[in-house]
Amino acid sequence: MSFLESLRGALSNLKTNKLRAGLTMLGIIIGIAAVIAVVTIGMGGKAAIMQEMEKTGVNLFILYSKTVGQRNSPDGNNLTWQDMESLKRALPQVKSLIPASMEYGTLEVQQKNISVMIVGTTPGFAEVRRRDVASGRFFTDEELAADRRVVVIDQKVADTLFGAGNPLGQQVIVHNVPCRVIGVLAKDQSAFAQFDMGPQNAFAYLPWGTWSDIYSSRRVDQLQGSTVNEADLEGTITQAKRILNQRHGTIDQYDAFNVQQLVQAANKITKILTSIIGLVAGISLIVGGIGIMNIMLVSVTERTREIGLRKALGAKERDILTQFLLEATVISLIGGIIGIIVGSGSALLAAKLLKWPPLLSSWAIVTAVTFSIVVGVFFGYYPAQKAAKLEPMDALRYE
Repeated sequence: MSFLESLRGALSNLKTNKLRAGLTMLGIIIGIAAVIAVVTIGMGGKAAIMQEMEKTGVNLFILYSKTVGQRNSPDGNNLTWQDMESLKRALPQVKSLIPASMEYGTLEVQQKNISVMIVGTTPGFAEVRRRDVASGRFFTDEELAADRRVVVIDQKVADTLFGAGNPLGQQVIVHNVPCRVIGVLAKDQSAFAQFDMGPQNAFAYLPWGTWSDIYSSRRVDQLQGSTVNEADLEGTITQAKRILNQRHGTIDQYDAFNVQQLVQAANKITKILTSIIGLVAGISLIVGGIGIMNIMLVSVTERTREIGLRKALGAKERDILTQFLLEATVISLIGGIIGIIVGSGSALLAAKLLKWPPLLSSWAIVTAVTFSIVVGVFFGYYPAQKAAKLEPMDALRYE
């Protein structure tokens, strides 16, 4: 019997028992669909993280003292303006470096007020943090040098204090000091927004000297910067921490944060979730394979007389073995193909709902098809061998 004849016989038998074949495929379908969906969603999630990195900048970093914000911490550990200037001179690979000094306070306009994080910084803040100005402008180097009482606010602050009105040119009270609003920043969508202290998107930005005068403090809570090249990031952070410790006479007092740490954490979580769901999918495939073996054993029992008749007419053991193996493989393969369609569709739908890039993994599809065939052959071999080993006379006498 040729391979094509065995295949036609296998397909004919499956058509005869459509419901049973469909139920047998169910475990394979669920397992393969889960694998495809998990891999595709995972790849889309990683691509979405990379897009967030691009928004923020893959070469940005934040330096800070480990005791920042702690009560009774030594003043000598605080970052300073001089630290920033020293790092700029010592690290030519640093493209830009700005200070960020922070105090939690209240902005007031007439009878309205809002709790915000008030940040003292320099004009380079908007560029370093890639913040868009929704209206007005950020303060200039001249305003920084003159310690002008000007303020840039976030959109949330503008909506709370001014509603539909125009905030530009209006005065707000910052720690009992009137400051003129010169700009409104658009909402911060970057990954760095999660690292900022204080209420998200409720910030006010002052020239650093103005902030220093208002709060009678020369401390710097953070140094935020970027490197010329992404490859320089880790080395720059290491050098910067070493220089800061030398300047302050400390050991391991300073640390840094960058977006790549978020990516590493997200990738770790993704791998864990993928492994867990992949394990569940693997169990489903094993259950599906056992289902195939069970149904094929039932099929062998039901077709014992047919097997005996075929062997009496000259069919060889390998012909019987091939036909039953093909039936098991076809069940598994069809289930795998349906699983790929279901898994791909589910993953693309999830990507659309989550607004992630829809990425289908070709290697996952090839692996899924290969694995479904392997499952069919592995779990179908025993029933097929059992059928092939039947003696013709015993099979013909089977009731």
